[in-house]
Amino acid sequence: MARQFRIYYAKRPVFLPNPGLRGSNLGDTHVWLMDLEAENLEDVFDKMQGEVWSPNGEAKDLISTRGLRHTSMSVGDVIHDVKADRYFEADMIGFREIP
Repeated sequence: MARQFRIYYAKRPVFLPNPGLRGSNLGDTHVWLMDLEAENLEDVFDKMQGEVWSPNGEAKDLISTRGLRHTSMSVGDVIHDVKADRYFEADMIGFREIP
C-alpha cells in the first residue's frame, strides 16, 4: 500500500550526509520539492532518479523555480514519511533517520 512522502532537496548539495541536520532546521538547508506516493524509502529514492521522473527534462522548470540544481535524489536529500512524521536523510548506503 502506497504511503505519502514529502521530498526535500539540499539547497547547496555537497552529496555527503549532514550530521547536524534536524527536522526542526530543515528549512535552513533544504527546500521542499514535491509530495510523492511510494511503497517505502527505497521506492521513493528510485522514483526520484532523474531518468525516471524527468527523462526528457520535464523537471527543469520545477527544479529551477525551487532554486535547486540537481534532479536526481542523492546523498543529503531528505524524505519525510508524513504519516509516521519521521525524517530520513539519504545516506551513502541506505537512509539515516534524523531527529
